[in-house]
Amino acid sequence: MNATRLFLLLHVFLSAAVLVHAFDPITTTTVIGIGLASLGRTIYKYLHESCGPNWIAFNATGLQVDLEAKLFGQHIASRIILKAVTGFMANDNPKKPLVLSLHGWTGTGKNFVSHMIANNIYKEGMDSSFVHMFTAEFHFPHLSQIDTYKAQLQQWIKGNVSNCAQSMFIFDEMDKMHPGLIDSIKPYLEYYESLDGVSYRKAIFIFLR
Repeated sequence: MNATRLFLLLHVFLSAAVLVHAFDPITTTTVIGIGLASLGRTIYKYLHESCGPNWIAFNATGLQVDLEAKLFGQHIASRIILKAVTGFMANDNPKKPLVLSLHGWTGTGKNFVSHMIANNIYKEGMDSSFVHMFTAEFHFPHLSQIDTYKAQLQQWIKGNVSNCAQSMFIFDEMDKMHPGLIDSIKPYLEYYESLDGVSYRKAIFIFLR
C-alpha cells in the first residue's frame, strides 16, 4: 500500500471517528469501542443516507397493515396512532411537531409501535441516522449530572433537527426521567415558528412510559 492510499484510508477512519463522537448521544461511546462492521455501517449511513424523499417517505398503508397484523388487543390505540401519524406526514407545513405519548405495562407494545412508525417513515427504519432513541437509566444515569444532561440533550436535539427537519426522537422510561430533563424538552414541542433559528415543526417525538 503506497503512502497516498494509506493517507486516504487513515483520513476515512479519522473522519468516521469524528462523526461517531459528534453524533453519539450523551454516553461515552467512542469509535474505539466500535467494531469494524459497526464502523463501516456508520460511515455508510453518514456518507450515503440523506434527508430527502429517497430515504424518508411515509408508507401509510404499510403502517396500517403492521398495526392491524402485529399489534394485538390495541384496536383503539392503533386507529388513533394511524390517524395522528398519517395526518402529520400528509401536512407539508405542520404548526407543531408530532408528539405521541404511549403508556402501558411492559409487553403492551409501546416500543413495538415506535419501531413500526420508524420503519414506515425511514428507509433504514430504526437504523436510520435520523432516528434517535434515549433510555432514561442508560443515557441519563447520574442525578448529579442533570444540568450537563440537559445542556447536551438540547444541543443534541437542535443539532439533529438542523441536520434533518424530519428527525425522530424516542424517549423510553419516561417515568424514570428526571423532571428537569423533561422540562428541557418541552420548548421543542410547542407552537413555535422556530427556536434560535431552527424549526422543529416537522420533527417527531415519541415518549414511552
